[in-house]
Amino acid sequence: MSNKVAKVALGITVITLLSKIIGFLRDVIMASYYGTSIQTDAFVMAQTIVSVITGLVLVALNTTFIPVYSDYLTNRSEQVREKFINVIYTFFIGFLLLLTVLGMLFTEQIVSIFAPEFSVEAFVLTVQLTKILFVSIVLSGWITLDRARLHSHGKFFIPAAIAYPMNVTMIITMLFFTNSFGITGLAVAVVIGGIGQLLLQQPLIRNLNHKYQIVWDIKDEGLRRVGILVIPILIGNGIQQINTMVDRVLASSLPIGSLAALNFSNLLVLFIVGLMSATVASVYYTLMSKYYNEGNQQAFNKLLKKTVNILVLIVLPAMVGFMILKLPIVRLIFERGAFNRNASEMTSIALLFYGIGLLGYSLRDVLNRAFYALKDTKTATINGAIAVVLNIAFSVSLVPYMGIGGLALGTSLSALLSTVLLMVSLYKKIGDYGISNIRNTFIKTTVVSALMGIGVHFSYKIIYGNVGSNLLAVLISVMLGVFLYGILIFFMGIEEVDAFKHFVFNKMKVRR
Repeated sequence: MSNKVAKVALGITVITLLSKIIGFLRDVIMASYYGTSIQTDAFVMAQTIVSVITGLVLVALNTTFIPVYSDYLTNRSEQVREKFINVIYTFFIGFLLLLTVLGMLFTEQIVSIFAPEFSVEAFVLTVQLTKILFVSIVLSGWITLDRARLHSHGKFFIPAAIAYPMNVTMIITMLFFTNSFGITGLAVAVVIGGIGQLLLQQPLIRNLNHKYQIVWDIKDEGLRRVGILVIPILIGNGIQQINTMVDRVLASSLPIGSLAALNFSNLLVLFIVGLMSATVASVYYTLMSKYYNEGNQQAFNKLLKKTVNILVLIVLPAMVGFMILKLPIVRLIFERGAFNRNASEMTSIALLFYGIGLLGYSLRDVLNRAFYALKDTKTATINGAIAVVLNIAFSVSLVPYMGIGGLALGTSLSALLSTVLLMVSLYKKIGDYGISNIRNTFIKTTVVSALMGIGVHFSYKIIYGNVGSNLLAVLISVMLGVFLYGILIFFMGIEEVDAFKHFVFNKMKVRR
């Protein structure tokens, strides 16, 4: 059984990683066609408005529906279970349909809340795009319910691939229909992609042999249980959405293209974090839960320490690399078509300050999962609320002086501080899990990463100055940085590095 679980986890990880890569390609193509323009600002703002609504409702629904549905699968008759499914679908899809209608009727008022400082042109375009994207809210609700049901029945692979139809549809639209339909066509592509996501899961849903009916029973026991569980999650998500709203309001007051630049730089950082967290989610979280359920506190603490140290060893040099090569990296990935040098410079400023928080984003995810494994969601929720308050406070304070950089720096500082708070809370809950060892690893890795950064800086400067090729200069500088970091870190006496060294040497001996 463990081998089967491992294979499923590996398969899901591969599907997720490929999905993230295609999603990143989508963003690169979008940058090429629209750059940091009014069109991109409007599209990002419209997406944000819709995602605030869907993020508020659908995450809560997905989290609460699964445990109740699993109970019905195990302990209730088929007739009672079928009624519960119909009631949930009727109530929530009906509710989302109402939200969609209200959203389309009051789009102008909603946009004015999120983007009070937009120009008239940007405001009008945002309203137009938001009206189109509001249609996707109902689709997202239906997709979420279907995915939750499939997870409850042990079907993971198709739901893991749910982003593919959306990404492919958007890429095709940008490549072949931009000249005809512009950014409006891209918004329509999001809706079409949502239909594709819904259809992707339907063959498996039909295999569950359920007949949909409209059943409006407000007193249904299952609906009441879901409603009770939803309330605290809605509060937690609501705090996060307030944070998003404040960020967007502040961004709307910045020069044209600032919102797009923030979006592209943030996507670049999240892409890196996502690649690492996908592995953590599929491997370390499973093991943490296993050790806790077995009562093996020592193994739990050891795994946590090792996980944090490994992320420090990987993320810190990546963070330094982003900060040193911020402009060359942005130019290499995004600068083509409508994405000009000015767009690259704006995005690189945001990338510099988002990069400062890269370690915080990565570690926060791991530490939150440690609390989830301990069945303590309260601490993670409170910490999330503190992070939001810190982010808002930092952003409001820094934006008047630093502009786009202040907004990114506020996010990074809140991530770093909330990570420290999580580490302290975890120490209080489970005792010493190797804090001194983690501190030593952090200090040694910081020193090595700084030396690597100096080498990368001068390497890029010399190569670009002599050859004039940004691509060649970046590639050689990155390879040199990896080589330099790898050599130096081997002599720092770090436990995880030494274990890797011994593993490699033993493999070489076996082959001989």
